[in-house]
Amino acid sequence: MGFALGTLRGVNDGGNKWRDWALASGAGLVWACAFPPVTFLPAAWLAPALLLAATRAAPGRAFRLGFVAGIAHYFTSLAWVLYIPVAPGNIAGWLALSTYCSVYPAAWAALCWYLFPGDSEKPIREALADLSFGKRLGWGASCALGWVALECLRGWVITGFPWNYLGASQLEFTRLAMLAQFTGVLGVSLVVVWGSVGGLLLVWNWCGKKKFEPLMLKELAGPAVLLALAVGLGSFALAQPLGAKRDELKIALIQPSIPQTVLWNVNDKESQHKRFAQLMDLSDIAVEKNPDLIVWPEASVPPLRLLDPEVVVPRLQSLNAALRENQIWRVWGADRFENNAPLNSSVLMDPDGNELAYYSKQHLVMFGEYVPFGEELPFLKKLAPVGNFARGKGPEVFDMGRAKMSVIICFEDVVPKLARRAATPEVDFLLNLTNDGWFGQSHQQWQHARSAAWRAIETRRPLVRCTNNGITCWVDEHGHFHGVKPPVHSPRVNIVTIPLRKGPRAPTVYQRAGDWLPWGAVAVCVGLILVRRKKGSASGANPAN
Repeated sequence: MGFALGTLRGVNDGGNKWRDWALASGAGLVWACAFPPVTFLPAAWLAPALLLAATRAAPGRAFRLGFVAGIAHYFTSLAWVLYIPVAPGNIAGWLALSTYCSVYPAAWAALCWYLFPGDSEKPIREALADLSFGKRLGWGASCALGWVALECLRGWVITGFPWNYLGASQLEFTRLAMLAQFTGVLGVSLVVVWGSVGGLLLVWNWCGKKKFEPLMLKELAGPAVLLALAVGLGSFALAQPLGAKRDELKIALIQPSIPQTVLWNVNDKESQHKRFAQLMDLSDIAVEKNPDLIVWPEASVPPLRLLDPEVVVPRLQSLNAALRENQIWRVWGADRFENNAPLNSSVLMDPDGNELAYYSKQHLVMFGEYVPFGEELPFLKKLAPVGNFARGKGPEVFDMGRAKMSVIICFEDVVPKLARRAATPEVDFLLNLTNDGWFGQSHQQWQHARSAAWRAIETRRPLVRCTNNGITCWVDEHGHFHGVKPPVHSPRVNIVTIPLRKGPRAPTVYQRAGDWLPWGAVAVCVGLILVRRKKGSASGANPAN
């Protein structure tokens, strides 16, 4: 890797092709180490520099090398897709999703070297030496903005895949993570990438002069100022009081750990009876803990109409009586129909069993819950393994009287804009119901939980997570996990107690301003490309491919 950082070849010097592909692959693997199952935070600060050094070439070749880096990264970090119990669809999904995501680091590498202001024919040390400090600083900033712009687009195109943003790896760097209250998690990505590129410029300068000179540290001036500003803002956010505690809520989170094959096989009465019994047994245990609220995860309620009423009715009556006696509220995840369309829903019920409010999932999983163009081409609907769901509307506030919550379902907790809208001023906490049983006992559960934790920081609200299997817990306003009990994939009842604070809660800067930074980065990058094209046309330059 040291050789990659010190590479001195020019853009059009083909070099050792096998070495180039190996370095690109290595950069991608280091990048993957920033996320579970490795979760090595410094890897995030190394990855952009390694990727940029490995793709030092004309834009076309940089794109291909960046694509190889992306393949190495995504085929590794998204390997949990293979745990979906649908073969060969799981393999096809892994290949398709990983290949699609690899386009983004490829585009970033091509963009960076397209915008490089130096002489592309010279070795990098000479090209950098010819540039003023301002131009080197500007190039580093444009690389960082390019990364943020492409992460923004990955989270938006075709409904988006906002998974494992680079900044999301920095959850334990709390003073930096708190920047998300102002910019969202992509603001942290900006800090990390510019710091990485600044470090690369320092190393290249050092390698070119063969000895270290203190003046070289000016390459880090821009990134250092941004990091100081980010940590300063984060420290300010961290120092702000959260509001006086007016009460607390004791919640029993049911994690049944039902295999996905059982959830799908609704016509097998024996397995569905066992599924029902598992939920009832865990709920009975939860009642004994005397919580204020019992929560079942996404899609946990079995098709009761297909089960033996002589078994179902007595158990439900017994549970309802216990809930009524102990004045326990409940939120259940259950599929329901509206206008003959299935909805992935949740329902709030009071201790008497009255259904008070519903929330149905808005952000559906492509090829999981819907198929693009399925209405125009109905035969495509067969590609969705759990059926074609309708989109719900929201947000919806669940009001218990003493506490109010907004529910988000499944991967909605990794979509910043949905959580941002759900966290209205009267809401005490966000409640996520999810089913990570699709992915067995893999590292997906921790990737999901760490991506979701940023919603608590961005909205300054606790995030409570109830999963079928995985990370059932709550996350505080500073992104810290509470109540995680290993082994995380096993059946259990998690009892958590969250503070209820005096409201209404003021929205964060990010809630008020939205994704101003990432879309601003997109606009800046479009502008830089247009300027570069204009200069290239004027000079007759034609970057080699």
